[in-house]
Amino acid sequence: MYKAMLPNGYPLAVKRLYKSQSLEKQFKSELSALARLRHNNIISLLGHCRERKEMLLNKILDWPSRIKIVVGIARGLACLHYNFHFSVVHLSLSSNAILLYQNFEAKISNFEEAIILKPEGLMFVNSSDNDLSNRVFDGSGVRELDFYKKDVYDFGILLLELITGKTPIQINNYSNRLDGSYVDWITCLLTCPSLMCNFIDKSLIGLGFDNEIFQLLRIASACIKPLSCQRPTTLELYHAISILGENYGLINNDTEILRQSEIATASTSNEIVEVEST
Repeated sequence: MYKAMLPNGYPLAVKRLYKSQSLEKQFKSELSALARLRHNNIISLLGHCRERKEMLLNKILDWPSRIKIVVGIARGLACLHYNFHFSVVHLSLSSNAILLYQNFEAKISNFEEAIILKPEGLMFVNSSDNDLSNRVFDGSGVRELDFYKKDVYDFGILLLELITGKTPIQINNYSNRLDGSYVDWITCLLTCPSLMCNFIDKSLIGLGFDNEIFQLLRIASACIKPLSCQRPTTLELYHAISILGENYGLINNDTEILRQSEIATASTSNEIVEVEST
């Protein structure tokens, strides 16, 4: 991924693809998905070209910036799942799919594996795999397959990356040392603060953010429950995280999300945070 700048100062993120038949199909699939989406926390498609520039920013993030990134990703995911005339499930959410503007506004990108759920209950798959391309599923199978909760799980791993400053592989190695799951590892961290200090990003320790770090760890634990039915929805996630965002003035104009569902209330979001503390 590269950073570019238009003559008028407008920043661009340029995704570089090496020429191959399979990547060309992925590229067309991603174009198809992005052309349908417009939201502040979802990358906008302006066009495509073959130019390249310098790499994107790679700065050390302070805690308020991390909270802003988390709020932006959660807001974007909730809108993908609930706020359009159709639902979009990302299916490949990772730190590689998140672009940051200079003010740390998060943009979700990399939609080549995304699926589109139509209101009439049909599911269309964007994929370079010929066995999946243009394949239509009966809507009755969508709940059984539970694609939405895959995005929730991936979001939980993203939270762990932001909190620990470690890659998913490193996080997995730590959990394996305990002979348990990610959830077991987080539970161990929450019940043993001295152990937590060994795994939390060193740049965050001793700065007065411990309570908020604990809250995000609890939310992450809810996201990566082994059973998808135990994980929160992205609306519930956003409402839980918005409580932290309010501390930094990041929740000012979210009526487009708040009006979408009555199930994602403040009491529900508090439950997500508090359940994991017991």
